[in-house]
Amino acid sequence: MKKSYDNSLVYKIRLMLAYKDALRNHVPWITNRYIRNFRQSQLEAAKRLKNKERLDVAFFLTIPGMWKSDYLFRTLRDNPRYHPYVVIYPYSTYKGFSREEVWATLERTRAFVEEKGFECVIPYDSSRHRWLDVKKTLDPDIVIFTTPYKDFPPNFFVYHFRDRLTCYVPYGFSSLNMRRVNYDLIFHNLVGLHFVETEIHKQLAAQYSRNRAENVVVTGYPGTEVFMRKDYRPKEVWKPQERPKKRVIWAPHHTIDNTLELSTFLINCDRMVELAVKYKDSIQFAFKPHQLLKFKLQQLWGEERTQAYYDRWAEMGNTQLEEAGYVDLFLTSDAMIHDCGSFTTEYLFVNRPVMYLTHDEHFSERFNPFGQQSFSCHYRGGSVQEIEDFLQNTVIGGVDPKREERRALYEKHLQPIEGMMPSERIVYEIEKLINS
Repeated sequence: MKKSYDNSLVYKIRLMLAYKDALRNHVPWITNRYIRNFRQSQLEAAKRLKNKERLDVAFFLTIPGMWKSDYLFRTLRDNPRYHPYVVIYPYSTYKGFSREEVWATLERTRAFVEEKGFECVIPYDSSRHRWLDVKKTLDPDIVIFTTPYKDFPPNFFVYHFRDRLTCYVPYGFSSLNMRRVNYDLIFHNLVGLHFVETEIHKQLAAQYSRNRAENVVVTGYPGTEVFMRKDYRPKEVWKPQERPKKRVIWAPHHTIDNTLELSTFLINCDRMVELAVKYKDSIQFAFKPHQLLKFKLQQLWGEERTQAYYDRWAEMGNTQLEEAGYVDLFLTSDAMIHDCGSFTTEYLFVNRPVMYLTHDEHFSERFNPFGQQSFSCHYRGGSVQEIEDFLQNTVIGGVDPKREERRALYEKHLQPIEGMMPSERIVYEIEKLINS
């Protein structure tokens, strides 16, 4: 495999130059001072909003998989004081992905947002072939980020918004033992409000972030709120079959470049096709890849082979390809097989059997203290036989000894905090900061 663009020295230098952060992100005493000053700017930005009648709220989004804010968006939209909208921008300017795939992803994201009935904009000037400055053209009062990374043009990063109240709604439920990536990137230390899932996650942020979690508040995870709302009725998203079959999701992670040593895709990609063929009379499979997997496969396999693989999942009689949302897919499934960090907890909300695909016996060490509890609720699969045993005994046979363990974890850590849904608590925390 050619060297990952993510890890190459050239890529890191390009980012440092593009974001102009050689000093503020790489010289400790300058960084610490910058964090302190930025925090003060955020508090002042919030204070200026106190007497403003109408607040424009820009949600920044690159790909559908990063969107976890349906109920938060609606809660703000239903409040006459707020005007929320989604700003869609490209992933990624610096990683060498094809322009065609980047723009195809932008259009998929636009369709994803518009289907929800949410206002959205792609701030691109096609006549001049340049991305516009949102702060100048849209002038948001509050910016809600959905990713902490530098995977897009610099004028969409937190650096550019120190005079606006900024918030971060994580795109995944943090389960992995990634201390810096989850809590101590420069982004985490600067953003005005960082919403986290549980008290355990706040403790991790306090332990590992340079600002000692000064900006962190526990709200619960808005991405799983839909699973807690009894009024939600999922749509039927599975391909029609001649007779009922068990429904199994396969959700592989994108880290085939070994950046996180999570992905088992290259080990299991052919195995899963073979199992789909073998169990065509009893199981439906939904191929739900992480949305960055296709970009990375194109770099490894080439566009033609990658597209052929995706097409096969889309075209077999008992399989389908799912590249957008997953809520309805989760709620109408019977089980899932995956190696994704966030899904380690998210799928537990539906309390159905789930298998984690591993590639070594020490895999549990990759999880943080909360993630280890979630991981223990999974069946584990490292071989094709273990996967097949799960399909035969648990999915088809209904033998599920981990059901009560999943329920207990939900009741201990995942229920709404003090009866308040995550979206409601996020708005409460925003208003609390503005009015403080």
